[in-house]
Amino acid sequence: MWLDDFDSYESADAWANTVSSSMEVSEKFKEWVKRASAKAQKVRKDEKKAKKYDMILSSFLVKIILDKRYDELVVLLTSCLDKWYPSNFLLWVFSLVYMDISKTIRHSSNKRVYEFNYRSNEFIEFSEEVVNQDIRKRINIWVEDMIDVVLQEGSVITTKKLLELFETEKQVLDNYFIWIFRFFFKAINITISEQKSFNYIDFISWELIKSYRKYNFENSLDEDDNF
Repeated sequence: MWLDDFDSYESADAWANTVSSSMEVSEKFKEWVKRASAKAQKVRKDEKKAKKYDMILSSFLVKIILDKRYDELVVLLTSCLDKWYPSNFLLWVFSLVYMDISKTIRHSSNKRVYEFNYRSNEFIEFSEEVVNQDIRKRINIWVEDMIDVVLQEGSVITTKKLLELFETEKQVLDNYFIWIFRFFFKAINITISEQKSFNYIDFISWELIKSYRKYNFENSLDEDDNF
């Protein structure tokens, strides 16, 4: 009788442990499914945003290609696209010299549209003195927009890819950046050298990289992989 009771007790204890273990596994599985689902939704959201900017870029590419003024820039833009730089980022870079892009994306992001109409009356050499408040504001907004397009319209996947490209294909982007920068000043009758453009672009690039790294660190898709 005692032996039977002992066997029953042992079986009951084993069953209880099994049930407890199953419940624990079940809860962990539910938590994993919940997190996996959240990540899947974020990926779909990222893809949706990427498609949104791809469509905007496509619509503007037609206009840009047909406009002979931008021929030299189209070649550089295409080079960046060939390296798989994200379309939203390339759009913002180009927006410095194409205000309609800036207006469209700022409007889609519910941001105030900035009007820039400054132009020097004659061709002058670039210097700190000739960079007035209007020019400074335009460039500052341009840089802020390139940061905000990641922070506010953020995509972890896109940002991670962008950071990788900054390390492996930065020269292609630098060329694109520099020509955009010089084109902007040329359009307002200010001549700036390639070297001075590079100095400014190098500083701007590092500001972007710091912001993108911070965003990517705080929003990494892999941060909750371990339970």
